[in-house]
Amino acid sequence: MLLQLPKILEPFQEKVQATQQSTIRIHPKATPPVHLWQSKIGGKPYWPKDSDYPQNSAGKPLFFLAQFNFAETPRLEGFPEKGILQFFILNDDTYGLNFDAPGDNENYRVVYHSDPLLSAENLESDFAFLPDFHEDTPIPPGATFALDFSLEAEWLGPPDYQFDMVYPEVFLTQFGDEKDELMDFFYELGSKSSGHKLGGYAFFTQYDPRNAAKPMLLLFQLDSDSDIESMWGDMGIANFFIYPEDLKNLRFDRVLYNWDCS
Repeated sequence: MLLQLPKILEPFQEKVQATQQSTIRIHPKATPPVHLWQSKIGGKPYWPKDSDYPQNSAGKPLFFLAQFNFAETPRLEGFPEKGILQFFILNDDTYGLNFDAPGDNENYRVVYHSDPLLSAENLESDFAFLPDFHEDTPIPPGATFALDFSLEAEWLGPPDYQFDMVYPEVFLTQFGDEKDELMDFFYELGSKSSGHKLGGYAFFTQYDPRNAAKPMLLLFQLDSDSDIESMWGDMGIANFFIYPEDLKNLRFDRVLYNWDCS
């Protein structure tokens, strides 16, 4: 897929095109999921009866945010082809994030079930042991949404940390008075990386928390969205990042969680 470039950037078509990545766009539906093992945002998770439900060290159960059954999603290079991936966070005033140490997963968990049990009799259906999550959750505790997916292309733009490496200042300054027009184009590209998705480029309302010396991929992104009453602070956005080798090895215990807002 070719990207339509402004005229001043046409000589660099190959450079820009080389940043193309695929992402799985997540489209919440108005209808709730039917089965516990379906992909969903909110509601009750797929959870085997013989497994301990995620909680922090204080014994407080975590709030179920979303899950993805890869048997239902488009194929995305590097991501699992099967299994269920789940995201849990603490319902506190920071949504389980330690702003001083975002990699501290004391109050959030990412759980992967490699071989899901597709039989309701083996799954937890009575979640009465969970507290009444009535506040400090980014989506309403009682809401649940089945999901559709689409595989789409996107291109690098700010504020993704990779932007400064691909388009350093020495590259941008060569455009002189046309630099502002060029940056408008790149910021428009960057804005298109917002929304709910798996993989692809990350979006932020403030800055990218990743360390360029230790590259991490976007695993999952959940945006503020009035259609599902999702709200991260003041119209913010949440991201979960993973090291490429961890994703390859299906290791999800070192995921970096971040959310920010304007």
